[in-house]
Amino acid sequence: MPRKEVTIRMPEQRQPPADAGHAQHPKKAWDCGCGQHLEARGDEALIVWVIYHLEVEHPEAHFTLEQAEEFVATEAYEAL
Repeated sequence: MPRKEVTIRMPEQRQPPADAGHAQHPKKAWDCGCGQHLEARGDEALIVWVIYHLEVEHPEAHFTLEQAEEFVATEAYEAL
């Protein structure tokens, strides 16, 4: 059988069909104290990026998912 080519896209790269009638989530942003700027479409996607960033760049701090959610809830802002 011929191999089927598969393209994997990050959540913010996925676009609903033009006729789907879904409102797009506004872009949300968060700036870490280390200077890293993160953006995603919606709070949930931003929480994923925040927890990933914290685990990779600040593993010694042992941040929790709840702390990442709190950062987004209190510090995130709408990006242009």
